[in-house]
Amino acid sequence: MTEPRSRVASHVGPPPPHEGTGVQSVDVFVQAEDGASLFVRDVGMEHDRALLILDGIGCSGWAFRRIIPRLGQRYRVLLMHYRGHGRSPDPPRPWRLSMPDLADDAATVLQARGVSSAVVVGFSMGFQVALELYRRHRERVTGLVDLAGPAGRALATFQGTEAFQHVLPLLRVAMRQTKDLTRRLWRGLVPTTWVQDLGALTNQINAARLHDEDFEIYLDQMAAMDPELFFDTLGEAARHTAHDLLPYVQAPTLVIAGAHDRFVPLPTLRSIAFAIPDAQWVVIEDGTHALPAEFSDEISERLETFMESTAAAATAP
Repeated sequence: MTEPRSRVASHVGPPPPHEGTGVQSVDVFVQAEDGASLFVRDVGMEHDRALLILDGIGCSGWAFRRIIPRLGQRYRVLLMHYRGHGRSPDPPRPWRLSMPDLADDAATVLQARGVSSAVVVGFSMGFQVALELYRRHRERVTGLVDLAGPAGRALATFQGTEAFQHVLPLLRVAMRQTKDLTRRLWRGLVPTTWVQDLGALTNQINAARLHDEDFEIYLDQMAAMDPELFFDTLGEAARHTAHDLLPYVQAPTLVIAGAHDRFVPLPTLRSIAFAIPDAQWVVIEDGTHALPAEFSDEISERLETFMESTAAAATAP
Protein backbone atom coordinates (compact mmCIF):
# COMPACT_ATOMS: atom_id res chain seq x y z
CA MET A 1 0.00 0.00 0.00
CA THR A 2 1.19 3.56 -0.71
CA GLU A 3 2.69 5.20 2.35
CA PRO A 4 0.46 8.00 3.70
CA ARG A 5 1.86 11.50 3.57
CA SER A 6 1.86 13.97 6.44
CA ARG A 7 1.57 17.64 5.52
CA VAL A 8 3.17 19.32 8.52
CA ALA A 9 4.41 18.53 11.97
CA SER A 10 4.29 21.61 14.22
CA HIS A 11 5.73 21.90 17.73
CA VAL A 12 3.34 22.69 20.56
CA GLY A 13 6.10 23.56 22.99
CA PRO A 14 9.72 22.88 23.93
CA PRO A 15 10.71 19.35 24.92
CA PRO A 16 10.05 19.22 28.71
CA PRO A 17 11.25 16.52 31.13
CA HIS A 18 8.45 13.93 31.10
CA GLU A 19 6.50 13.56 34.34
CA GLY A 20 9.49 14.52 36.50
CA THR A 21 11.65 11.58 35.36
CA GLY A 22 14.23 13.56 33.43
CA VAL A 23 13.14 11.81 30.23
CA GLN A 24 12.82 14.34 27.45
CA SER A 25 9.62 14.55 25.42
CA VAL A 26 8.09 16.75 22.78
CA ASP A 27 4.45 17.42 21.97
CA VAL A 28 3.67 17.90 18.28
CA PHE A 29 0.75 18.02 15.88
CA VAL A 30 0.98 15.94 12.72
CA GLN A 31 -1.42 16.72 9.90
CA ALA A 32 -2.89 13.91 7.82
CA GLU A 33 -3.42 14.28 4.10
CA ASP A 34 -7.11 15.16 4.52
CA GLY A 35 -6.29 17.99 6.95
CA ALA A 36 -7.00 16.13 10.19
CA SER A 37 -4.65 17.24 12.97
CA LEU A 38 -3.20 14.51 15.20
CA PHE A 39 -1.62 15.24 18.56
CA VAL A 40 1.45 13.15 19.36
CA ARG A 41 3.57 12.92 22.51
CA ASP A 42 7.05 11.68 21.58
CA VAL A 43 9.01 10.50 24.63
CA GLY A 44 12.61 9.28 24.91
CA MET A 45 13.64 10.38 21.44
CA GLU A 46 17.29 9.53 22.07
CA HIS A 47 16.49 5.81 21.98
CA ASP A 48 16.53 3.70 18.81
CA ARG A 49 13.80 1.15 19.56
CA ALA A 50 10.26 2.49 19.58
CA LEU A 51 6.81 1.68 20.90
CA LEU A 52 3.65 3.20 19.49
CA ILE A 53 0.69 3.28 21.88
CA LEU A 54 -2.76 3.08 20.30
CA ASP A 55 -5.33 3.87 22.97
CA GLY A 56 -8.91 2.85 23.56
CA ILE A 57 -11.94 4.77 22.37
CA GLY A 58 -12.44 7.97 24.36
CA CYS A 59 -8.95 7.57 25.86
CA SER A 60 -6.00 9.91 25.44
CA GLY A 61 -3.23 8.41 27.53
CA TRP A 62 -4.81 8.35 30.99
CA ALA A 63 -4.21 4.61 31.43
CA PHE A 64 -0.52 4.95 30.48
CA ARG A 65 0.42 7.88 32.76
CA ARG A 66 2.69 5.70 34.90
CA ILE A 67 3.86 3.41 32.10
CA ILE A 68 5.15 5.94 29.56
CA PRO A 69 7.69 7.67 31.88
CA ARG A 70 9.17 4.30 32.86
CA LEU A 71 9.39 2.94 29.32
CA GLY A 72 10.73 6.28 28.07
CA GLN A 73 13.91 5.71 30.04
CA ARG A 74 14.81 2.76 27.78
CA TYR A 75 12.77 3.18 24.60
CA ARG A 76 11.22 5.80 22.40
CA VAL A 77 7.49 5.94 23.14
CA LEU A 78 4.90 7.64 20.92
CA LEU A 79 1.35 8.24 22.10
CA MET A 80 -1.13 9.36 19.43
CA HIS A 81 -4.49 10.95 20.18
CA TYR A 82 -7.06 9.75 17.63
CA ARG A 83 -9.11 12.21 15.60
CA GLY A 84 -11.34 14.19 17.95
CA HIS A 85 -9.74 12.61 21.04
CA GLY A 86 -7.80 14.49 23.71
CA ARG A 87 -5.76 17.28 22.15
CA SER A 88 -6.53 16.22 18.57
CA PRO A 89 -9.32 18.50 17.33
CA ASP A 90 -12.43 17.22 15.60
CA PRO A 91 -11.41 16.34 12.03
CA PRO A 92 -13.03 17.79 8.91
CA ARG A 93 -16.15 16.03 7.71
CA PRO A 94 -16.46 13.34 6.55
CA TRP A 95 -14.74 12.32 9.78
CA ARG A 96 -13.03 9.15 8.46
CA LEU A 97 -13.15 7.22 11.71
CA SER A 98 -12.89 3.64 10.45
CA MET A 99 -10.21 1.37 11.88
CA PRO A 100 -8.27 1.46 8.56
CA ASP A 101 -8.44 5.29 8.62
CA LEU A 102 -7.07 5.39 12.16
CA ALA A 103 -4.39 2.87 11.17
CA ASP A 104 -3.34 5.11 8.29
CA ASP A 105 -3.15 8.01 10.76
CA ALA A 106 -0.80 5.91 12.90
CA ALA A 107 1.41 5.19 9.88
CA THR A 108 1.41 8.91 9.07
CA VAL A 109 2.57 9.70 12.61
CA LEU A 110 5.42 7.17 12.44
CA GLN A 111 6.54 8.57 9.11
CA ALA A 112 6.33 12.17 10.26
CA ARG A 113 8.34 11.42 13.40
CA GLY A 114 11.03 9.54 11.48
CA VAL A 115 10.27 6.15 13.04
CA SER A 116 10.73 3.35 10.52
CA SER A 117 9.06 0.67 12.66
CA ALA A 118 7.77 0.15 16.19
CA VAL A 119 6.29 -2.37 18.57
CA VAL A 120 2.62 -1.41 18.49
CA VAL A 121 0.68 -1.57 21.75
CA GLY A 122 -3.09 -1.64 21.28
CA PHE A 123 -5.28 -1.03 24.33
CA SER A 124 -8.95 -2.03 23.97
CA MET A 125 -10.14 -0.69 20.57
CA GLY A 126 -6.52 0.23 19.91
CA PHE A 127 -5.73 -3.40 19.14
CA GLN A 128 -8.22 -3.30 16.27
CA VAL A 129 -6.32 -0.27 14.95
CA ALA A 130 -3.01 -2.08 15.51
CA LEU A 131 -4.17 -5.06 13.47
CA GLU A 132 -5.18 -2.79 10.59
CA LEU A 133 -1.82 -1.04 10.83
CA TYR A 134 -0.20 -4.45 10.48
CA ARG A 135 -2.46 -5.34 7.56
CA ARG A 136 -1.91 -2.07 5.67
CA HIS A 137 1.64 -1.07 6.70
CA ARG A 138 3.32 -4.28 7.76
CA GLU A 139 6.83 -2.90 7.42
CA ARG A 140 6.04 -0.40 10.20
CA VAL A 141 5.21 -3.09 12.79
CA THR A 142 8.05 -4.81 14.67
CA GLY A 143 5.70 -6.54 17.11
CA LEU A 144 2.13 -6.44 18.42
CA VAL A 145 0.85 -6.18 21.99
CA ASP A 146 -2.81 -6.69 22.78
CA LEU A 147 -3.86 -5.10 26.07
CA ALA A 148 -7.45 -6.23 26.65
CA GLY A 149 -8.33 -5.56 23.02
CA PRO A 150 -10.74 -7.35 20.68
CA ALA A 151 -9.85 -8.27 17.11
CA GLY A 152 -13.19 -6.87 15.95
CA ARG A 153 -16.90 -6.46 16.70
CA ALA A 154 -16.06 -4.41 19.80
CA LEU A 155 -19.56 -4.53 21.30
CA ALA A 156 -20.33 -8.18 20.62
CA THR A 157 -19.18 -9.41 24.02
CA PHE A 158 -19.81 -6.35 26.25
CA GLN A 159 -21.24 -7.57 29.61
CA GLY A 160 -21.74 -10.97 27.98
CA THR A 161 -24.47 -9.80 25.60
CA GLU A 162 -24.84 -8.44 22.08
CA ALA A 163 -27.72 -6.15 23.05
CA PHE A 164 -25.77 -2.89 23.07
CA GLN A 165 -24.59 -3.21 19.47
CA HIS A 166 -28.23 -3.36 18.38
CA VAL A 167 -29.13 -0.26 20.40
CA LEU A 168 -26.15 1.78 19.14
CA PRO A 169 -27.66 2.78 15.75
CA LEU A 170 -30.75 4.15 17.53
CA LEU A 171 -28.56 6.18 19.89
CA ARG A 172 -26.64 7.66 16.95
CA VAL A 173 -29.83 8.72 15.14
CA ALA A 174 -31.28 10.26 18.30
CA MET A 175 -28.03 12.10 18.94
CA ARG A 176 -28.02 13.72 15.51
CA GLN A 177 -31.63 14.83 15.90
CA THR A 178 -31.05 16.47 19.30
CA LYS A 179 -27.39 17.44 19.04
CA ASP A 180 -27.36 20.48 21.36
CA LEU A 181 -29.33 18.73 24.09
CA THR A 182 -27.14 15.65 23.81
CA ARG A 183 -23.97 17.71 24.23
CA ARG A 184 -25.30 19.33 27.41
CA LEU A 185 -26.41 15.99 28.85
CA TRP A 186 -23.11 14.29 27.90
CA ARG A 187 -20.96 16.96 29.52
CA GLY A 188 -23.15 17.02 32.61
CA LEU A 189 -23.39 13.26 33.03
CA VAL A 190 -19.92 11.92 32.33
CA PRO A 191 -17.70 13.71 34.91
CA THR A 192 -19.48 12.41 38.02
CA THR A 193 -18.25 10.16 40.81
CA TRP A 194 -21.16 7.75 40.48
CA VAL A 195 -19.76 6.59 37.15
CA GLN A 196 -16.68 5.28 38.95
CA ASP A 197 -18.83 3.67 41.65
CA LEU A 198 -20.98 2.01 38.99
CA GLY A 199 -17.87 0.73 37.22
CA ALA A 200 -16.65 -0.86 40.44
CA LEU A 201 -20.02 -2.42 41.21
CA THR A 202 -20.29 -3.97 37.74
CA ASN A 203 -16.65 -5.20 37.79
CA GLN A 204 -15.66 -2.92 34.92
CA ILE A 205 -12.78 -1.57 37.03
CA ASN A 206 -10.81 -2.74 40.05
CA ALA A 207 -11.44 0.20 42.40
CA ALA A 208 -8.77 -1.00 44.82
CA ARG A 209 -6.09 -0.82 42.11
CA LEU A 210 -7.20 2.28 40.18
CA HIS A 211 -5.98 5.70 41.29
CA ASP A 212 -8.82 8.22 41.68
CA GLU A 213 -6.93 10.92 39.78
CA ASP A 214 -6.39 8.58 36.82
CA PHE A 215 -10.09 7.83 36.53
CA GLU A 216 -10.95 11.52 36.89
CA ILE A 217 -8.65 12.30 33.96
CA TYR A 218 -10.44 9.63 31.93
CA LEU A 219 -13.85 11.11 32.76
CA ASP A 220 -12.62 14.61 31.86
CA GLN A 221 -11.33 13.32 28.51
CA MET A 222 -14.65 11.62 27.80
CA ALA A 223 -16.63 14.70 28.76
CA ALA A 224 -14.55 16.88 26.41
CA MET A 225 -15.32 14.68 23.39
CA ASP A 226 -18.01 15.41 20.85
CA PRO A 227 -20.58 12.73 21.76
CA GLU A 228 -21.55 12.23 18.12
CA LEU A 229 -17.92 11.58 17.19
CA PHE A 230 -17.59 9.19 20.13
CA PHE A 231 -20.59 7.10 19.10
CA ASP A 232 -19.60 7.18 15.43
CA THR A 233 -16.14 5.86 16.36
CA LEU A 234 -17.76 3.22 18.56
CA GLY A 235 -19.99 2.24 15.65
CA GLU A 236 -16.95 1.81 13.40
CA ALA A 237 -15.29 -0.40 16.04
CA ALA A 238 -18.49 -2.43 16.36
CA ARG A 239 -18.63 -3.10 12.60
CA HIS A 240 -14.93 -3.72 12.04
CA THR A 241 -13.27 -7.12 12.21
CA ALA A 242 -9.73 -8.33 11.67
CA HIS A 243 -10.34 -11.91 12.75
CA ASP A 244 -9.43 -13.02 9.23
CA LEU A 245 -5.92 -11.61 9.72
CA LEU A 246 -5.04 -13.38 12.97
CA PRO A 247 -3.74 -16.71 11.53
CA TYR A 248 -1.44 -14.78 9.17
CA VAL A 249 0.23 -12.49 11.71
CA GLN A 250 3.96 -13.16 11.58
CA ALA A 251 5.13 -10.41 13.91
CA PRO A 252 5.95 -11.38 17.52
CA THR A 253 2.75 -10.91 19.53
CA LEU A 254 1.91 -10.62 23.21
CA VAL A 255 -1.69 -10.83 24.46
CA ILE A 256 -2.41 -9.63 28.01
CA ALA A 257 -5.84 -10.20 29.52
CA GLY A 258 -7.55 -9.26 32.75
CA ALA A 259 -9.21 -12.26 34.37
CA HIS A 260 -12.20 -10.10 35.38
CA ASP A 261 -12.58 -8.11 32.16
CA ARG A 262 -16.28 -7.81 31.38
CA PHE A 263 -15.83 -5.73 28.24
CA VAL A 264 -13.48 -8.10 26.40
CA PRO A 265 -13.85 -11.36 28.35
CA LEU A 266 -11.10 -13.85 28.96
CA PRO A 267 -12.37 -16.43 26.39
CA THR A 268 -12.36 -13.75 23.67
CA LEU A 269 -8.78 -12.76 24.40
CA ARG A 270 -7.69 -16.39 24.71
CA SER A 271 -9.11 -17.13 21.26
CA ILE A 272 -7.08 -14.23 19.83
CA ALA A 273 -3.88 -15.46 21.48
CA PHE A 274 -4.35 -18.98 20.16
CA ALA A 275 -5.30 -17.80 16.66
CA ILE A 276 -2.05 -15.84 16.21
CA PRO A 277 0.90 -18.17 15.56
CA ASP A 278 3.32 -18.38 18.52
CA ALA A 279 1.63 -15.53 20.43
CA GLN A 280 2.54 -15.13 24.09
CA TRP A 281 -0.42 -15.33 26.49
CA VAL A 282 -0.55 -13.62 29.89
CA VAL A 283 -3.46 -13.33 32.34
CA ILE A 284 -3.51 -10.75 35.15
CA GLU A 285 -5.59 -12.46 37.81
CA ASP A 286 -7.14 -9.36 39.43
CA GLY A 287 -7.25 -7.29 36.27
CA THR A 288 -10.30 -5.78 34.60
CA HIS A 289 -10.56 -3.85 31.35
CA ALA A 290 -8.50 -0.99 32.82
CA LEU A 291 -5.37 -3.15 32.91
CA PRO A 292 -2.69 -0.54 32.10
CA ALA A 293 -3.88 1.79 34.87
CA GLU A 294 -4.56 -0.94 37.42
CA PHE A 295 -1.27 -2.83 36.98
CA SER A 296 1.11 -0.25 35.55
CA ASP A 297 4.26 -1.80 37.07
CA GLU A 298 3.46 -5.32 35.90
CA ILE A 299 2.42 -4.16 32.43
CA SER A 300 5.62 -2.10 32.17
CA GLU A 301 7.70 -5.16 33.09
CA ARG A 302 5.87 -7.30 30.55
CA LEU A 303 6.42 -4.71 27.83
CA GLU A 304 10.12 -4.37 28.68
CA THR A 305 10.58 -8.13 28.52
CA PHE A 306 8.71 -8.29 25.22
CA MET A 307 10.79 -5.47 23.75
CA GLU A 308 13.99 -7.32 24.66
CA SER A 309 12.72 -10.61 23.22
CA THR A 310 11.72 -8.98 19.93
CA ALA A 311 15.12 -7.31 19.67
CA ALA A 312 16.84 -10.65 20.32
CA ALA A 313 14.68 -12.38 17.73
CA ALA A 314 15.45 -9.71 15.15
CA THR A 315 19.23 -10.16 15.57
CA ALA A 316 19.20 -13.96 15.78
CA PRO A 317 20.92 -15.72 12.82
